[in-house]
Amino acid sequence: MSDRDFNKDGQTYFELKEYKKAIECFDKAIEINPEDEVAWFNSGFAYFKLKDYTNSINSFKKAISIFDSILNENLDDGMAREGRSLAEHMIKQISSKENRNIEYMNLVGIVRKVHDPMELKESEYLQIIELSDSSSAIRAILWNENTALNINKGDIIGIENGFVEYDSQESVGYRINTDETSKVVVNPKIEEGLLQFLKESVDISLTDIGDIDEDSAEIDILARVVTLFETYSYKTKEDSGIVSSAILADNTGSIKAFFWNAKAQVPIMSKAYKIENARARRSDEGMELHIGQGSRMIGEDDLPNEEKANLKSFEELESLLYDYKKIKDLKENDIGIKVIGKIMDVQDTFEFEENGSKFLVRVIDIEDDTGSIIVNLWDEMVDYKYTIGNFIKIQNPTVVYNKNTCNLELSVGDDCNIIEPSFKEINSIFS
Repeated sequence: MSDRDFNKDGQTYFELKEYKKAIECFDKAIEINPEDEVAWFNSGFAYFKLKDYTNSINSFKKAISIFDSILNENLDDGMAREGRSLAEHMIKQISSKENRNIEYMNLVGIVRKVHDPMELKESEYLQIIELSDSSSAIRAILWNENTALNINKGDIIGIENGFVEYDSQESVGYRINTDETSKVVVNPKIEEGLLQFLKESVDISLTDIGDIDEDSAEIDILARVVTLFETYSYKTKEDSGIVSSAILADNTGSIKAFFWNAKAQVPIMSKAYKIENARARRSDEGMELHIGQGSRMIGEDDLPNEEKANLKSFEELESLLYDYKKIKDLKENDIGIKVIGKIMDVQDTFEFEENGSKFLVRVIDIEDDTGSIIVNLWDEMVDYKYTIGNFIKIQNPTVVYNKNTCNLELSVGDDCNIIEPSFKEINSIFS
């Protein structure tokens, strides 16, 4: 068994509240991989449940040292950052059981960043927000019922009975934590001068996609999903999970976006989202957005009308990306097009081999009111439910010339998307 297997077994025992057996599994994982930060981290929680505070602190300290090594190589590793933060919090919590001389304080700040709440063990929730004034920013940690508060960028937050903790990962060297005695108030009544002062200290404006032209730490956008691709699994030596990708568009342009792990299941075709804390990166194909654990997505149904009023509809944005072409108007090597047709024939999937590589291929025949065309579907695209008589819309196909038949054909791969056209689109073509 691998250290990952022992970690999974240990987590199962932990959920069953068999903490000694859980520790045995975590110890075996550590024996295989002494630098397994997850095993040390989980071991700290198990010892904590057994009230073995000495071993709990030692385990959390070891986890922190490994998290620090990870962050030294990749400061953007959100999981390592949050794991370190929680381990440090647990050490503080354990230490405070014997020494409750905590210095509490009250503060007011404006929210400049909101992270999604995280569910910890046994229905315990944690959320991190970042507060700012004109001169500095500080992270605040919220727990349990306070994570259910509706907190957004630009809100004023008042914290009563928060306490300062040292945090070497913060530029200011500390953060604000809360406990059961703390009170968190959203948009409290404060003096008008202070309110204006705080509002002017944080820029909460959105970035237009057309203005994204260089790597950026974090940006906020409001955009619509115009094309949604397949979700797939990934695995590296350090990590595994799922990722999906999409083409997002606003009134100024479009960009390819990648949604990692928990965010991979969020995007819905044609829906608009306000995305906060996304990271822009330049690739060989141009600018990309990456939306991961540190990002936040707010669906259009949860946005105020004035914030989404100017965003164009799905149909308008799609037409900016893809030119609609009837079958008779297609030309070889056409790009950036969409084709709508009725399925007339569906063939079985078969395997195709070329230059030592194997591919799945499926062939269908579609027609519109101007003619018909063969569509070659590759790999993941063969899995779409193709039913004779149904209508489909193909975004971004490649138009190729078949020398054997002397006809044009459509090639549809993983950079394409197939969706159901609207009734309006169908009626405009086939009425």
